[in-house]
Amino acid sequence: MSFAATLIPAFLATPKPSSWAIPSLPSLLELFPPWLLAVPKKKTSHSRKAMRSANKGLKDKQNLVHCESCGSPKLAHNLCPKCYRELNIAWKAKNRSA
Repeated sequence: MSFAATLIPAFLATPKPSSWAIPSLPSLLELFPPWLLAVPKKKTSHSRKAMRSANKGLKDKQNLVHCESCGSPKLAHNLCPKCYRELNIAWKAKNRSA
């Protein structure tokens, strides 16, 4: 034996056959993560979709009050759209004249 052969371990010195064979997998769960395979088993019918979305309708507004200045209905804690429109027109006319 040569001096170099005594320094290299035996498992590195022996050549290994190179093969690119894919190892056999017992199931796809080992290849892909579980969340990737989460798909429905059956198609959701139109009736079932309609029943699920039946309670998603718009709800009635409960916080309607009357504006103190003009009396038109408005949402509580919000500006009255009618009064705001009148103020906005007045502000724009003032800015145009100035």
